[in-house]
Parts: sequence; structure tokens; C-alpha cells
Amino acid sequence: MQTLTSLLLKDFLKDTKYFVDSNIFIYFLLGHKTYSPIIKSFFNEIEKGEIKAYINPTIVSEVYFNYIRIKISEKYKISPKDSNLYIKKDPDVIREINLGVINEIFSLPNIYLLNIENLIKIQSAIFDYSLLPNDAIHVATCIEHEITNIATNDKDFERVNFLKIWKI
Repeated sequence: MQTLTSLLLKDFLKDTKYFVDSNIFIYFLLGHKTYSPIIKSFFNEIEKGEIKAYINPTIVSEVYFNYIRIKISEKYKISPKDSNLYIKKDPDVIREINLGVINEIFSLPNIYLLNIENLIKIQSAIFDYSLLPNDAIHVATCIEHEITNIATNDKDFERVNFLKIWKI
């Protein structure tokens, strides 16, 4: 279990490396009333180079997937859970979603896309920290690239003893 107290993202440290979880991007993209100002400030510091932000291809996939699901559910007034079936029945609805905002946020300077060379680290993270595969990929990325800070609202990372969790 995590021995460190979770830290508040509004108190982020400059000149620090952060792995940024998909929920941070989604809150920002959807204009969450409470979280957006804090995340905007965080992203401004990334853009200025005061913070180095890291993601992996799984984060990119999660952000696209969740954003599309939520936008389809809003547009067609269905639950996000039902949006998957809706898209399967009519895949052309995906073309109705403006994905440019996602490209813009991922194109910010100082957001770096990382890969994992040692895939065994994913399996280790699954078993060592009782994580599902996507979260284990994030942890394996952090291990491989020596990142000890994560910006997230996901409580599952509290089981990862080497990560400092920065929550909104």
C-alpha cells in the first residue's frame, strides 16, 4: 500500500517529470467545471517547459476512446456504456466527432510519447500491484523511464509504492 500521502495537482512541482493519466486529459477536454482550471494551469506549465509530461500509446488510445464514447453518448443521449454498441452498429458516427482538440493537447510542447522495451515489466506490474493491463502498462512505462510522479485521479495507483500520486 502507498505510504506517501497523495499530493494535489494544483501544487505541482516545476522541473519535475510527470506521467499524465488519461483521466487528466479527459477532464480538460470535456471542460470539467471543478478540474479544468487546475489542469489548464498544469498544461500551461507543460507548454512553457516548466514541467515535462510523459504519456504512452495506451494513454493516447484511452483518451481517444473515452472522448469518442462520451461525445457519442452526449450527441445521441445514450449512456456511455451503450455508446460502444451504438458505434458498432453505425461506425460512421465516429466521423461526426471533432478529434482536433485531442490532437492539439497531445501536440503541446514538452509532452513526450514513451514506449516500453521490456514487456515483462507489464506482467510484473500486474502481479506486483494487482493492476489491470492498461494501468500496468502505465506503471511499466514509469519504471522503465524512471518516472516517480503520476498525475491521475485513479485510486488503483495508490497500490504502487514508488509513485507519488498528484490528484485533482
